[in-house]
Amino acid sequence: MSRVWAMLINIRNVDWIKVVDRWITTSEAAERLGVKRGTLYAYVSRGVLHSRRMPGQAESLFDRTQVDSLAAGKHDGRREADRLLRFRAVTTRVSALRGDSLRLRGRPIAQVCAEMDFAAAARFTLEVDGAAPPPRVDLGPARGVALERRIPLAVALLAAWDPLRADRSAVAERTLGLLPVLADLVPEVRLEHPWVQAQATCLIDNGLAASTTAARVAASARAGLYDALLAGYGAMAGVLHGGAPAAAYAMLGRMLEGGDADAAIADASWGGHLAGFGHIVYTSEDPRATVVLDLLRADRPDAPALQAVAELADRVGRAVNIDLAGAAVAHELGLPARSTEVLFQYGRTVGMAAHIAEEYEEAPLRWRGANSGGVR
Repeated sequence: MSRVWAMLINIRNVDWIKVVDRWITTSEAAERLGVKRGTLYAYVSRGVLHSRRMPGQAESLFDRTQVDSLAAGKHDGRREADRLLRFRAVTTRVSALRGDSLRLRGRPIAQVCAEMDFAAAARFTLEVDGAAPPPRVDLGPARGVALERRIPLAVALLAAWDPLRADRSAVAERTLGLLPVLADLVPEVRLEHPWVQAQATCLIDNGLAASTTAARVAASARAGLYDALLAGYGAMAGVLHGGAPAAAYAMLGRMLEGGDADAAIADASWGGHLAGFGHIVYTSEDPRATVVLDLLRADRPDAPALQAVAELADRVGRAVNIDLAGAAVAHELGLPARSTEVLFQYGRTVGMAAHIAEEYEEAPLRWRGANSGGVR
């Protein structure tokens, strides 16, 4: 062997030793960070980690120093700022909206409602079977407030008195344990009725809606489960979100009392928005409304609420959404006006919790505002 070739081999061996010392395999990186391989590749796509391929290697290689730094940051709040990104896409497996379809964990929402009651759908969404009950806290004050304020206040009381309020573990199990406690606070809503069960299931998740986004932002700041849920409830209280069903309920109520359709529609309209019709994502039918109304038609085809919904839809000329479908259920069952908002809170608690658990595994969110020409 010539001296030149020997030198080249030695150089390559030294380079390979450096590679082995600096770079680790995908499996090793995932184990060090305690995440799945898919999360690891998501970190690469967002620039949090860098990877490379080497000849003869079946797996991608990751920079050991970057991985160790990220792993340390997951356990050291002082280093969280090192991982903040100006922009980051939010990836989720909880639900997917494609055209006018909604899939929950990959299954069409109609299939979920046909095969599961709400409790089973909650376990399916949270991907867990066991429940961990919340701490014993006096929720008496929550029983004395308005119906639509009971669930948020109860969760606030739990957050106030739970010494482990900042705990970010067992999110799914704790949420399953929370649900019966919340249900006990709102007996007027009749959560055991199959129509109500279907409606609550349809409301579990609907992509990155305002409440879900608010909950994920709080989770990104590493707020505990209860505080992150409260952030979502706050967004849900808006009239364009969780508060919208109340307006749809009032509009349908006027129709059922024999009122004029045009007057009912006018009173339910504001700022170009009409409660109960249309959706920012679904351009045609709201698949959730289809599920709920089809169930109502099958059980009670001559229901006055269905006739009123049909008359309003003919007059408006737009597709009915879940708010008006829920209002029809509420009127047929004689539920209070704000029961539709409570169902929103109850069902969406499951979806928000699933998103919170996802967000805990991500790098913290950070946005940068665009200057509109004011003071720089």
